[in-house]
Amino acid sequence: MKSEQQAVRVWINGSVYSPADPFATAILLDGATVAWVGSDDAARAMAGADVTPGDLRAAVVTPAFVAHHRVIGSGQLPRAEHGYGAVELVSSDPDALDAATREVRADGLHALPILVCRARDTDELDPSALPSPALGFDAAPFGDPAALADAAREHLVACTRVGLQAVLVLPPSGDGASESGSFGDDPSGSRPSGNELSGSDASGNDRPEDDPDETAGEDEASTEDASSSGDPRVDALLDAADAAAEELGGRAFHARGHRIVGVEQLSEAQCEHLADLAITVSCVPGRAPLRDLSRAGVPVTLMTDDPDPWTAVKAALEAPDEHLRTSARAAFLALTRGVWRAHRGGTPLAGQLAPGAEATLAVWDAESVMVQQAQGTGASWSTDPRARTPVLPALDDSRLPRCEATVVAGTLVSGAEPRP
Repeated sequence: MKSEQQAVRVWINGSVYSPADPFATAILLDGATVAWVGSDDAARAMAGADVTPGDLRAAVVTPAFVAHHRVIGSGQLPRAEHGYGAVELVSSDPDALDAATREVRADGLHALPILVCRARDTDELDPSALPSPALGFDAAPFGDPAALADAAREHLVACTRVGLQAVLVLPPSGDGASESGSFGDDPSGSRPSGNELSGSDASGNDRPEDDPDETAGEDEASTEDASSSGDPRVDALLDAADAAAEELGGRAFHARGHRIVGVEQLSEAQCEHLADLAITVSCVPGRAPLRDLSRAGVPVTLMTDDPDPWTAVKAALEAPDEHLRTSARAAFLALTRGVWRAHRGGTPLAGQLAPGAEATLAVWDAESVMVQQAQGTGASWSTDPRARTPVLPALDDSRLPRCEATVVAGTLVSGAEPRP
């Protein structure tokens, strides 16, 4: 349900997730912009007698989530009714990408399209013809690490020279070049599985035809090995980035904010290497070492197109192994502000509810709110209320939050606004 953008409206009696005021209970919107956050009484005074405040009735207001969706087949796109305000779309098919972009925008959401197409040199690149200032690279078709590194280096160099962000896309481990892995762009003429890298499986370990009992033992040890061994495809991409940075100069290379999407298993050394190269990684919660990435200082975004985006936050908070976990706050930021920061051309306040930011937000029916730190990760901020850390819906309640309304750039695109 869409409505016209209103000039000024104020909502009170809620919990507003904002870095400007961690105890905010009210928010004032002026057209497409967040004008102010703070207390109920101050909101009423600022709105004036001509504006009737809407009562949030203890609902939680947060920045809207940003979904990540690979446009392959006829999968259902994320919707505004789920609490998404934007969708990152990735595809090697220009027509399919364009159709998905139109559908997302018709739902009232922002579309962030990324075309996947291998670049070999600058002569074949026309940034003005692309749907965004980013160009994807599909790592799935390359079975040889050296070939992957060489092709990725060419792509990184070409993109950097013409002012594009390179988005290096890894297939999900175990899926290889399956429907959810490869995009169908096979520049090398061969199409091995994404896991057929030097005869290795998804974890990078040699996997001959072993006895079932022995392989069961290996599976039990896989969790312990995950923190010390990394995906060999990531090593190939890091080698490519090193070579590109050396050829172009570190300053020019870092300025483009290149990304690796679909990251799963990483070693601590790989995390540190990613930080040195200023590369942003995007990963599925519960599959990547979020604790180690955070300690190394790597910019991280999380990927989900689930009908309930809070399941992704919960997965990162409650992952089975400590090195896969992060706090609810960090996971939420990686699904909102972090995605906007990873895209070229975004505004500094995108993905936040602060004065001057775009009014793209979701209203949630949540049973309670709190600050939740993942067990075993250490606290990078205090959970004590005196620390003024903004609170989010509690994810250990009997149910996850339900989206009551979504507003994108000041326009109600789903649900109903808080009534007086």
